[in-house]
Amino acid sequence: MLFLTASLLGLAAGLTRSAFSVAMVAALLVASFALATFLSTGPTAYFKLLTAVLGYNCGLVGLVTTLAFTRSKSEA
Repeated sequence: MLFLTASLLGLAAGLTRSAFSVAMVAALLVASFALATFLSTGPTAYFKLLTAVLGYNCGLVGLVTTLAFTRSKSEA
């Protein structure tokens, strides 16, 4: 579920077509994990942060791939 949520965040940030939005969402993703780690009383798993970052990147790459594929199909 974390991977899917992060993928959708990447997709939504990429659809804005703003480099600032893409960078801000990535920074907020890491900042929210850091805040949760700071406020947590128990141990935290950095694997979840890695999963979220990979999901975010997969969402962005999926968007770019889809846009490239649809543009090449429409030009042919």
